[in-house]
Amino acid sequence: MFEELELVTSQNQIEELKRVMDYLKFNFREEHKAAFISVILEIATVVEITGKVKVIVDDPDDNAILETAIVGNVQYLISGDPHLLKLKEFAKVKIVTASEFLGI
Repeated sequence: MFEELELVTSQNQIEELKRVMDYLKFNFREEHKAAFISVILEIATVVEITGKVKVIVDDPDDNAILETAIVGNVQYLISGDPHLLKLKEFAKVKIVTASEFLGI
């Protein structure tokens, strides 16, 4: 059982989150987007990445997520992204879906 969970992110991921929250299908109001980003930044450990990880060819933007997990020294990367999930593990980081993680 996990005694403590820590959210790890990078500025790159925050920028990607902002971009995705702008999709019309999500219908986020500006104040909700700002509040959500504020909460993330308040609770997360933000690590600095360099862009050196170049493992995922099909979707190079996913490399930033992988590098964030490595630099953040995490045990698990929780994702629904098929490019990440097909790796299963990289540099001692286990890559799982949310439901898989809940089953651990």
